[in-house]
Amino acid sequence: MDKERISKEKIGILCKKTLIIFLVSMVILTFLSRAMDAVTVAKVQTERAKQGVVDYEFKGEGTYAADNMVYISLPEGLKVGKIEKMPGQEIKAGENVLTVQQESLEEERERLQTELEKAKLLLEQEKLSATPIPKVTQETLALQAIEADQKALELGNQDLTEALDEYSIKTADLKQEYQRKLGRSREEVKEEAKRTFKSAKRMYETAQISRDSAVRRAEREVDDKQKKLDKLIEKDESEEAIADAELALERAEEDLEETKDEQDVLVEEARAKMYAAESDYEDVDYGSEEAKEELRKNYETAMEAEEDKLKEARRKVNSLEENLYQSMQKLENARVSDAGAMAEEQVQRESSRLRQRSMELDLQAIEKKLEKIDRLAGQNGQILASSDGIMVDSGLNDGDSIPEGKQIKMACGSLKLKAQIDKEDSKLIKPGLKMKVKNPGEQVGIEAEIETVNQMSEEDKAEITAVMPEGQGVLGGSASFSIRMESGIYPTVIPIEALREDNTGYFCLVAEPKKTILGEELAAVRVHLDVIEKSSTSAAVSGPLGADTKIITSGNKEVREGDRVRVVTK
Repeated sequence: MDKERISKEKIGILCKKTLIIFLVSMVILTFLSRAMDAVTVAKVQTERAKQGVVDYEFKGEGTYAADNMVYISLPEGLKVGKIEKMPGQEIKAGENVLTVQQESLEEERERLQTELEKAKLLLEQEKLSATPIPKVTQETLALQAIEADQKALELGNQDLTEALDEYSIKTADLKQEYQRKLGRSREEVKEEAKRTFKSAKRMYETAQISRDSAVRRAEREVDDKQKKLDKLIEKDESEEAIADAELALERAEEDLEETKDEQDVLVEEARAKMYAAESDYEDVDYGSEEAKEELRKNYETAMEAEEDKLKEARRKVNSLEENLYQSMQKLENARVSDAGAMAEEQVQRESSRLRQRSMELDLQAIEKKLEKIDRLAGQNGQILASSDGIMVDSGLNDGDSIPEGKQIKMACGSLKLKAQIDKEDSKLIKPGLKMKVKNPGEQVGIEAEIETVNQMSEEDKAEITAVMPEGQGVLGGSASFSIRMESGIYPTVIPIEALREDNTGYFCLVAEPKKTILGEELAAVRVHLDVIEKSSTSAAVSGPLGADTKIITSGNKEVREGDRVRVVTK
């Protein structure tokens, strides 16, 4: 019995030890489990969705620039005596900003005065060269030639008419005389031969006188044409006018030679007739057949001579008609030539007019420069400010020579802050919004109104410009800025940190209780959202979010859908 009792006591003690060990183990495991949860379960912070607005805030750096730049032109070529105002200095209207050297001022005045006198002389010379000089046109010369040819043709026709009349009379006389001589007695023939000889002698003498008179007339015509040509050459007329005069002289000389030849022929004919008459007078034996044959031949020869005279008169008329036709053609050519010459003269006159206008403008420019130099000399070489402002830059030093187009730059009026922001953000900013501007080292910002938003840049940046209050900012300096704005009121607004996005769209994670073998625990649950508007700080959304929904905004580590979480306060 005692052994059984002792054995039961031992068993009881062993059971107690075992139970104690189990309880101790459970306690230890519980602490270990709690410790593992503290390590593995994400600690998250949550916020609740609420009615509100979407806040926007844009920050950046900008540079102060002048609202309005005033430029003071400087006289080219002068030398700087002294720079009176340095960059950044304030300038009042009428203050001296730069003084030029008096010596260079006097030299420039003398140079401009000389240049002005030269320009006046050149203009006067151009006006004189453009003065038209009277001259004979080609058409006038051609008309004169036509008039002369028409008169010559009229005289030629008159000569032809006279030749026809003379031909009719003389051929009739020759025929009658021939018939009469065939029936004359020897005494009559002898007496007629004597009269014929005397008449032939007188005709020979008359032919010589006519020849000398015709040659003198032709020679006078040649002299007149030569004098006309000499006058044209002396007046330096056009080459075409001189060429026409030379041609007229050549024709006159040709007419002279033809006249000599014609008159010489007539003289020789008269001499031959005289010799023949003399021979007939010495030999009056007309009774023979030979005498009759000789009489017939003389008759035929005389008739042929009259016909030759008539042909020569007609030939001369034809030649004069051809001369008139050629003169008419030359008239048309002369009109075309004169039209071209007039057009060329018109172009030259217009060109001269334009040159004169250009010279007049040059004169005006020189006079204006001289007026500026005189005015500057009256100010003792001082360049004065036209308005209040701040000196920006002159780009010159004492003693420098002022280059062409050099100007002094002055900033006038209020300064502007120019800054760049993302082009996408700039679409929300409108002129009239306020921005807070802080200069380096300042704690309190200055409020400025946005004037322009320029999105025309090809880059991904847009430029905004804000007008600073009077007296605020330093030209060329920099400052930071911030722009705050908000949307209208939305029923559901969440922090931007809570908004997530993947391939399926926008969503957020919320902490919701889930039952487990260890009891109720919190887990991250995905909630799909539609984004209405968002900024860098918040987002207006629509989705199944209640007023008490705990939206996960951050955690001590990355949280995924289904992860256990533990909510902690900030």
